[in-house]
Amino acid sequence: MITDQERKQRLERLKTLLSDESLDAFLVTSTDSIYYLTGVSYMPLERPFFIIVRPDAPPELLVPSLEVEHLRAAPNVDQVYSYWDYPSREGEGWPEKLSIRLKGVSAFGVEPSLPQEIADWLSDYHPRTLGLIERLRLVKSQAEVDMLRQAAHYADLAVDILLKHAYYGVSELELFSQGRAVQTQMLKEGPYEALASSVLVWAAPAPDNVQPHGVPNVADRLRDGPHTAMSLIRRNGYAAECERTFFLSTPSEQERKAFAAMREARRRAFELIRPGTPCAVIDQAAYGFLCDEGYGEYLLHRTGHGFGLGSHEGPWVAEGSSDVLAENMLISVEPGIYLPGVGGVRHSDTVLVTADGYERLTVFPTELENLSLRAYRPIARLWGGVMRRAVGI
Repeated sequence: MITDQERKQRLERLKTLLSDESLDAFLVTSTDSIYYLTGVSYMPLERPFFIIVRPDAPPELLVPSLEVEHLRAAPNVDQVYSYWDYPSREGEGWPEKLSIRLKGVSAFGVEPSLPQEIADWLSDYHPRTLGLIERLRLVKSQAEVDMLRQAAHYADLAVDILLKHAYYGVSELELFSQGRAVQTQMLKEGPYEALASSVLVWAAPAPDNVQPHGVPNVADRLRDGPHTAMSLIRRNGYAAECERTFFLSTPSEQERKAFAAMREARRRAFELIRPGTPCAVIDQAAYGFLCDEGYGEYLLHRTGHGFGLGSHEGPWVAEGSSDVLAENMLISVEPGIYLPGVGGVRHSDTVLVTADGYERLTVFPTELENLSLRAYRPIARLWGGVMRRAVGI
C-alpha cells in the first residue's frame, strides 16, 4: 500500500516543480491527481474538488459541504474549505469560494484535464496549463510497482477465467459475467477500495473487433475468426491490462499469418525496452516491421501506452512521443492488425521497465497453440443456455 509518507514526498516534489516554474500556486482538480496526493477516493459527480498547492505553504482543499468530513481525513492537507453545493446560492458557490483562496495569486498553473466550465471561469487569471502531476507519475515508486503487479495478477486471472468459459458459439453475456469471479477474488484477498477499483472483462468478437474499441452486444456470439479477450483491471487505484487473441475454430492461413506477424512485431518492441530508449523508436520498430510485411493499411494505433492510476497515461509508446523510458516506468506492448471482414489480431501486456531491460507483469501465454480453444465445455454450454433464456436472448 502507499503510505502517507510517500504521499507527502509526492507533494514536496510537486512544490519543487512549482518553484522551478516560478508559480505562486497550482490548482489540482482531477480525481486521479487528488487521489495521488491524498489517497482519498471519492466520486465528484457534478461537484468539483480543488487542491490549491503553493510552493511555500500547506495545501488547501476546497470541496462541497457534504464532503467536508470525508475529506478531513486526507493526509497532506491542513485546511479544508467548502462551498455550498452545485449550483449554489449566490455568493456560496465554488467560483466565489475559489476566488477567495486565489486572492493575491498572480502566476498559477492548472492541469491539462481541467473541466471547460472551470477553465472558462479562470480565463481572466490567465493560468498556465502544465502536466506537472503527470510528470511526477511517470516513474513509479517500489510501492506503486507492487500495486501494479497485483493489478496485473488479476488481469491475468481474468483472461484465464474468461477463456476457460469460452466455446464455439458462446455469448457475450456469458463472458461479461465472468468479471464477477475476478471481483469476488479481489474482495476475498483484500483490501478493496470500491471507488478506486474496477473490473471490466469481455471478449471482442470477430469480425467486429476490426474496430479495436467497439462495444459488442450481450447477445453477440463468438464463432469463427480471431477474437480478443479483454481484461482491464483497476485495483485500489492502480490499473493493468491483459489482452489475448484467441480462436474457437481452426484459424485460416490468413489469420495464422497475421497472428505470427503481430507476435514478431511484439518481439521487436520488447527487444528495445530498457532505460534510455525513446518510446518513438519502439513504435517505429513494431510499426515499420508490420508495414514491411504488407499490413500498413491495416494498422490503427500506436504500440502502447503507460499505466499507473490510469489505464491510459504516459509514457506514450508512439512515433510522435518525446517520452524516453526510465526504470520503473510501466507500459503496454500491443501492436495490432485489423483485417476488414476477418477481425483484429492483438495481444497486450502490462510491462515494467527494469534497470537492464523489462519484466512482463502479465504472463498469460501468447502462443497460438495455447490460444486455439477447441474444448466442447458441456457445463459452460448448459449454464450459458440458462443465462440466455433468463434474459431473453
